[in-house]
Amino acid sequence: MQLFRGGRLIFKGMRQSGKILRSFEPDVVVGFGSFYTLPLLLAAKREKIPIILHEQNAIPGKVNRLFSRFAHATAITFPVQIHGHTELVRFPLRKQKEQDPWEYFGLEKGKPTLLVCGGSQGAVRLNELFLEALPRLSGYQVLHFTGKNSEVHEEDYGGIAHCVKQFEPNLPLAMQIADLAITRAGASTIAELTETETPAILIPFPYATDNHQEKNAQHFVGGEVYLEKDLTGEKLAEVITRFPLKEKQKQIQEYKRNRNLKHLSDVIQDVINNG
Repeated sequence: MQLFRGGRLIFKGMRQSGKILRSFEPDVVVGFGSFYTLPLLLAAKREKIPIILHEQNAIPGKVNRLFSRFAHATAITFPVQIHGHTELVRFPLRKQKEQDPWEYFGLEKGKPTLLVCGGSQGAVRLNELFLEALPRLSGYQVLHFTGKNSEVHEEDYGGIAHCVKQFEPNLPLAMQIADLAITRAGASTIAELTETETPAILIPFPYATDNHQEKNAQHFVGGEVYLEKDLTGEKLAEVITRFPLKEKQKQIQEYKRNRNLKHLSDVIQDVINNG
């Protein structure tokens, strides 16, 4: 019954998408994965409109795997195995407003700064690990974005200077002043860490689809990867204390100097120009 209902909804979405495509007449349809794109991509194929896919993770999602053989190109941000023509591209990032990050976060300029962020999901255990590690650390100030489901209190920081929020929309600004990030391994996080040249301890979200975060993390040159199940607060404190910051930052800088990647917009323009 559920399968029948799902198929009916996909068919309905495909008809609605086809109606929009015929009225809009786009030159190309760009799909970013997820099942929400499935009806639109089916409609685009039926209307014979060129398709471009963007796959942000090191393990392609199901919809992108299905449609890559029909796409004019699949833009990838990590080297992955997928059907059809692929183009390795830079991850699209938002432009940031110019502002003083020290003033914005209310922290002391130049003092060693840790950034802790678990993303919209999977933050609870990462927060616990960091707070267990914190009494073993000294000389730092902390940027901590806890997520919505975590209980974090002022006394947890034991007098250490900190800026704590459930959510920070301007995460790259925090990365600019962080000496070291402790974070998950989403594709956008890795792209932003690379752009801001921020070394990181990556703790992949263990319940990510197809375990793609662990694969993502392996492609970040400026990080060390630890599985959540292998960490304790004491172990995390040890990793933070001995982390080779300068070495990892140099590796990021060298990677950026040597990369020669297209932008996603270049791939789209090529398909529009060449049909």
